[in-house]
Amino acid sequence: MLKPAAWIRKKRFGFIPSDFLALAVIVLVLGSVYVANRQASENYTQNLRLKTSERMAVSTSRLEADLEENLKLVEGLGFALSLEPEIEADRFQRLARRLLSSQDSIVSMALARDLIITMVFPPEENREALGLNYRDHPEQMAAIRQALLKRGPVVDGPVSLVQGGSALLAYYPLYDSEGRDAWGILSAVINLKRLLSDRAITETHPDLIMAVGKNTAGGMIGETLFGPPGIFDGNPVTQTIDLANTQWTIAAIPKAGCQEPFVDSMRRQVMIGTIGLIIIAAVTGIAHLMRVRHRNLMTVRRLSQRMDLALDASKIGVWEMDVETGEAIWDERMYALYGKPPDCGQSPMQIWFERLHPDDVQKERARLEVTIAEEKNFQSRFRIVLDDGSLRHLQVFGDIHTNPDGHTYLVGVNRDITEDVELHENLKQASAEMRRKNAALEEAQKVLRHNALHDALTGLANRRQLGEAFVDSPYGNRKTPTAPPHAVLHIDLDRFKEINDTLGHAAGDAMLRHCSNMLKSIAGTNDFLARVGGDEFTLITHWDGDIERLTRMAQEIIRALGKPLQYGEHQVRISASVGIAWIDEDTTTMRDLLVNAGIALYEAKRMGRNQFVIFDATLRNIAVTNKKVADELLAAIEDDQFEVFYQPQISAHTMELDGVEALVRWHHPTRGQLAPSHFIGTAETTGSIARIDALVLSKASAQFRAWQQSGLHVPHISVNVSAQRLIDPALIKGIAESRLEPGQLCLELLESISFDDQDTSLETSVAAIKAHGVDVEIDDFGTGYASILSLLALSPKRLKIDRQLVFPITTGQSQRRLVASIVEIGRALGIKVIAEGVETAEHVRILRDLGVDTFQGYFFAPPLSADALSRFARKKAWLAHESSAGLKADPGR
Repeated sequence: MLKPAAWIRKKRFGFIPSDFLALAVIVLVLGSVYVANRQASENYTQNLRLKTSERMAVSTSRLEADLEENLKLVEGLGFALSLEPEIEADRFQRLARRLLSSQDSIVSMALARDLIITMVFPPEENREALGLNYRDHPEQMAAIRQALLKRGPVVDGPVSLVQGGSALLAYYPLYDSEGRDAWGILSAVINLKRLLSDRAITETHPDLIMAVGKNTAGGMIGETLFGPPGIFDGNPVTQTIDLANTQWTIAAIPKAGCQEPFVDSMRRQVMIGTIGLIIIAAVTGIAHLMRVRHRNLMTVRRLSQRMDLALDASKIGVWEMDVETGEAIWDERMYALYGKPPDCGQSPMQIWFERLHPDDVQKERARLEVTIAEEKNFQSRFRIVLDDGSLRHLQVFGDIHTNPDGHTYLVGVNRDITEDVELHENLKQASAEMRRKNAALEEAQKVLRHNALHDALTGLANRRQLGEAFVDSPYGNRKTPTAPPHAVLHIDLDRFKEINDTLGHAAGDAMLRHCSNMLKSIAGTNDFLARVGGDEFTLITHWDGDIERLTRMAQEIIRALGKPLQYGEHQVRISASVGIAWIDEDTTTMRDLLVNAGIALYEAKRMGRNQFVIFDATLRNIAVTNKKVADELLAAIEDDQFEVFYQPQISAHTMELDGVEALVRWHHPTRGQLAPSHFIGTAETTGSIARIDALVLSKASAQFRAWQQSGLHVPHISVNVSAQRLIDPALIKGIAESRLEPGQLCLELLESISFDDQDTSLETSVAAIKAHGVDVEIDDFGTGYASILSLLALSPKRLKIDRQLVFPITTGQSQRRLVASIVEIGRALGIKVIAEGVETAEHVRILRDLGVDTFQGYFFAPPLSADALSRFARKKAWLAHESSAGLKADPGR
């Protein structure tokens, strides 16, 4: 239905036949104007070039006449010389002087016998030409041959002269008195500058710019003899002069140029253009009148088509009813709206009453009667029923019109609004569905919000809700039931992991729910209780200054959580540690308050668990000190205050150097050199231990490479690795950057590094380390939680017996048996055993008897700087200690 309308719009702006005719005439006129201007400009240029050619012919003729005059002079002297084959030099010079004095172009003369110059004039200036053999100068021989063939004078050049410079040369052959044999050649040098002077070339035509050029063999201008060379680059008027062996080109252009003067050109163009514009204006005016006429003819047709298009597109039918007779007239669209053909045999009013929905008949009859009686507009909406039983919604608009003869008609339209009504109903249903879904979405958001802020296992608030309620929002703008100021009880379940490991996670979950219920029963109505970790809870209560209330609450929590829980056949017991802190002058933010409670909890667990600790000035000082050390550690890393010392490891079998252990020392700006015990704990809690480990690995690897390059053989170097560094993805990159061969680097793992974990993270990290050719040691073995299964899973290269177990072996048999057991375990698993803390010769003897593989301790050497260790290893200083103790190598062990 939209295609005809689009076609009408395109036709409105299209061309009509008269437009094409007008356009053709305009193009023809424009083309004629262009061609006329171009032809006139070309005619001007051609006429100017013709005039220039005629004028420069005078200069060309004058130049040729000057050349001919010089040739006549040479010919006259040559004729005189040909009669005196035996002419003397004095005679030649007198004749030549007479010739040169009569003109100014010929500057010198030469006489050659058998093509070799024997006489010259003037003699002083042309002395270098004596003896010249023309046969050695092909460019002159060509002209001489032409002179011999012509038996007369010829001119050629310019030619380079042996006496310097270049000039035109005129040659005349000298024959004997009988004229048969040529006995010599007379040559004359013609001054090129004098011949081609302005007087000779341009004097008669000062309005021309002229130049003379010598042509190459290909006809191009090779050398400019006179005038500006740029003339030949354009399109000058040219004429040629042929010499004996060369050709000259004379070129000329008017000084004013070959283009028509701008004023004359513009005057002509304006005149021609004005004529063209007059013709175009006339043609355009005629075309406009034709278009107006065409547009007026199309207006009625277009309006009619548009009306039909609008009625079809909007599903509108037009009707008219005679008010007096009640007869109506419908168009075809009205019949289509009511589902009847125009030739159905029924009147329009019969069809209308027949199709009206039963519920709308009485109402529409009454409205029509009121409209006719009161002669007002008729507007209504009603339904009709089609033959297939479907409903169609129609909207009617009508208006009363009276003819000049007084006859009254009701004229109107019917529009199908079925789709609008159905769309409205669909929108109502969609709106209701949207409101229902929004309500469901809001409910789901509430559930998600609740789940995001609560622990799924216990139903308590989680760490996020605690943060949003107390930490993240401004202190005075918190909407919580717990009124400020606040006190915090930080609760941790002691050895909760043992329940998971022994009875399973289901038992652990049951214990957590039990503990949360106990804590709920203890917490007040306005207290805030949250589960903030796997086995950690935080209780926030109002701080009213009553310390005894907080201690009673902590004691009650410890007692309640200490009661056994019946889980199946097992009675599960657990204890709790509690840290207490409150808002005071030094603690003004909730974040600091939570940190203080955590510090107090850590102290309670350190003191043996199953107790509470109140955060006080002492703990605050410890926290401040730790914070200061943490800040200093970061500065120390940035300022490179850490140095690596190396303690040698001596083989128990060969008493040779078996390796070294890298030990870090901190050069504190004010406290001097500090051992790891002064800062490792703080480094582990602040997260900087991994960076320190990376620094030690980098420096130790570089030092090991330096020892290797200097010829010092160190079998391997051991570097300690913390738990944080072990899971650091950058560890593998650091190992790769060490550039050590397999077996040269060994990483020492503390026995306390998560050996009791049930996951495979440790095994995965160790496997990745070994894949890069790095050995693994277990450090401080015997003081942690490593089991035989752990050793089997990790398969370390070595294990190191802690100094606490080594030191008392000199006084107690039980300690010796313990060390012997560790050695047997290592031997059974194929693991080498290192004893550290070897202080005396007695230690060495006992440990060797027990089967230890390697010694490390102050008996041999303390941790040394890199230079000191290098001297120690080269001198084998430990052998002196062995000799004094009566020890010898035992390679057979």
